[in-house]
Amino acid sequence: MERIFRETKQEISFFKTTCLDFSGHLHEDIEVVLVRKGTAVAYCDGVQYRLRAGSFFMVFPNQVHHYIDSNAGEYILLIVKPERHNLLFDGRPLSCVCEQADANAIALLEIALSEYENSGYTAVVASCLTAFFEKLLTFYQIEKGTPQSNIALGILHYCSEHYTEDITITDIAKALHVSKSAVSHTFKKRLGVGFIDHIHALRLMDAVRLLQGDQYSITEIADLSGFSTVRTFNRAFQKQYGMSPSEYRKRR
Repeated sequence: MERIFRETKQEISFFKTTCLDFSGHLHEDIEVVLVRKGTAVAYCDGVQYRLRAGSFFMVFPNQVHHYIDSNAGEYILLIVKPERHNLLFDGRPLSCVCEQADANAIALLEIALSEYENSGYTAVVASCLTAFFEKLLTFYQIEKGTPQSNIALGILHYCSEHYTEDITITDIAKALHVSKSAVSHTFKKRLGVGFIDHIHALRLMDAVRLLQGDQYSITEIADLSGFSTVRTFNRAFQKQYGMSPSEYRKRR
């Protein structure tokens, strides 16, 4: 998973998953999550949303979003370019969550996913998704002309480039020529996560990838991922995954 995917490389990303393990990011596509089972917590532009079975979470282009507490569920994730289905908006949804969409919307998404898994992005998939969005969008209220700041994008980009270094909020503020308070405010209000937690999330994604193999020791992985000490690495890993890095490696 790219640190920030400003734009997806594929025409569409469409799959089932049991974990929405993404740190704060944004892109120029529309992202939809259907919660089939379980629950999750999602953030979009700093607003927290609690998701439950049967609910949809939809993110418009260039909205900062991420997910937590989604390890025991079952989800369908769709990321698609808005122009593919004439989804061109002037504004943002007042709420990213829809808990009352009818069964037809869910059925259309399920059919589209089944066809996509069997045959790729066919005309059937395109037709089903167009009909799906037509139904789903009737349940959303769009706030017109909502201005979006570029500070969040700058912060995410800087963090994605420097997270393995010993960076601080002061470093980000200097690089973006803004105040430290502006950076802190953006983390709190728009990204919905603390600075340290965001950096740790980026580092842990690297650590998990490295733990899949046996090339590096735990100490080396901590260093390569950007953690200053093994103790800090172990503490952050335990908090995120409920086990130590060594335990995680044994279970792979």
